[in-house]
Amino acid sequence: MLFALPAIVVAGVALAISSASLPESFGPRLGTPDTLRETRIALPKSPDLLDARYLRRAVEAREGTSPRDIAMGELADRYHVTETMARSIWQAAEAERIDPELGFRLIRVESVFDTAAVNPAGGLGLTQLMLGTARAIDPKVRTVRQAMDPRTNMHLGFRNLRNMLELFHGDVRLAVIAYNRGEIAVLRAVKRGRDPENGYGARVLGPRGHGGKPYAGKGLLAER
Repeated sequence: MLFALPAIVVAGVALAISSASLPESFGPRLGTPDTLRETRIALPKSPDLLDARYLRRAVEAREGTSPRDIAMGELADRYHVTETMARSIWQAAEAERIDPELGFRLIRVESVFDTAAVNPAGGLGLTQLMLGTARAIDPKVRTVRQAMDPRTNMHLGFRNLRNMLELFHGDVRLAVIAYNRGEIAVLRAVKRGRDPENGYGARVLGPRGHGGKPYAGKGLLAER
């Protein structure tokens, strides 16, 4: 019986490690990206081969994989987040008519995909939503805990971004800056003939931190 004890301890530790939790489901993964693990394709021997091309082939190898799922997998690869988080971001963005890539970019800049991120200025969660903004968008959201819920936070943050896109008639750069600075500051700057850029627009729309690719989308998805 004593000889079996180490095996029991090891099995217990393995079970504890494998148990799902919110941070594991939504937080950035360490080590092998999900796209390789879940397709069950053998890892290349050279670490240099762990690039976007290999990951894209791995994603495309799944039977019946749709273009939507391939694009979702590529974003999960680019930002090294779990498939659970990638799908949640994509679905929340689609529900609020936001281009999913823009949603990923916003969250990357705001919180680096940390569901527990809190800014000293009051920004909460993945989209660094202010509690007052959350309440203005959805009066049912009254507490910090509610505003920090990942799905609630993404839906309200993306809805706020959509409001900015509509206010600025689809001008993605102005809308993104207004998300950060507030629409009044941006409207005032534009009225005075000044560029409201404070560096935030470049951080979200530029290539740095986003796989070397600048944003080229329209921001809003077409109405269904």
